[in-house]
Order: sequence, then structure tokens, then C-alpha cells
Amino acid sequence: MGNDHVSKIVGMGEICLEISTNCRLVLKNVRHVPDMRLNLISAGVLDDEGYKNEFYSGKWKLSKRSLVLARGKKESTLYSTQAKVSGRDVNTLSNNSSIELWHKRLGHMSEKGLQTLARREATNDDGEIQDNNNGVEHEVQVPPEPTVEP
Repeated sequence: MGNDHVSKIVGMGEICLEISTNCRLVLKNVRHVPDMRLNLISAGVLDDEGYKNEFYSGKWKLSKRSLVLARGKKESTLYSTQAKVSGRDVNTLSNNSSIELWHKRLGHMSEKGLQTLARREATNDDGEIQDNNNGVEHEVQVPPEPTVEP
């Protein structure tokens, strides 16, 4: 642990974190060490799971593809973020209204675009985008291209 002391791991499992960006992050193979006063997340393990970590100018950003999942700031020698262990069952991550699924449905919309939707009250109280069309797709008519004859 960096101080020549050994701490006992009393359990191992999965946890679901609710991040300040209204996303949920499932961490697998989490070790429960009661002696530790901070919760640490390994950037290397996140990298192995396909997440992208960016550290710059005292800031940290975690993303997967083009979806930003978490942000943090440097405090001393560590980067911190605001998160809490979700009280919901981890299985709710497969819910069709998840932010990541809507990110894909909306053509991999940027973080700013998703925030704009949220500001326009397109989300419910849980931060999930509301699906108001019940699976109905809207037809869009595209005018034909003009033909040019020589």
C-alpha cells in the first residue's frame, strides 16, 4: 500500500457507481479493503476494459468511444471524481433507456448534445432519456437531387 503495511481483502465483487455525469459505471472484480480510507480505481484496469483515460492540466476525463462517462480533478497526487454506489440493481444497466444506448441511437451524439437534451427536459428524474415514441420511427422525405443535362 505504499507504507509497508498489508491490508486484508475481505470481499470481492461488482459495484455500480453513479457518476456526476448521470452515467452509471459498473466496476468488476472490486476488492473490499476496510482499512483503506479512500476508494481507488485503477486507470490500467479501466484501460483493459476499453475505457479511455485522459489526464491533462490537472483534469481527468473517462470516456468510452465518444461518450464521456466521468470527469475529475487532480488533488495532490491523485485524481478524484464525485460518485456514489448505486442503490439500484446492476441489471438496470441493460435498460433500453440508458444514456449509453441513447448515445448510440442518436448517432453517437456528443456529450454537449446529450447535455442539451437534458436541459430541454428530455430526460426523466433518473437522468435517463425519455422514449416518448414507443418504438415508432418517423419517416423523413428527402427531395430528389436535381438532374443536370449537358
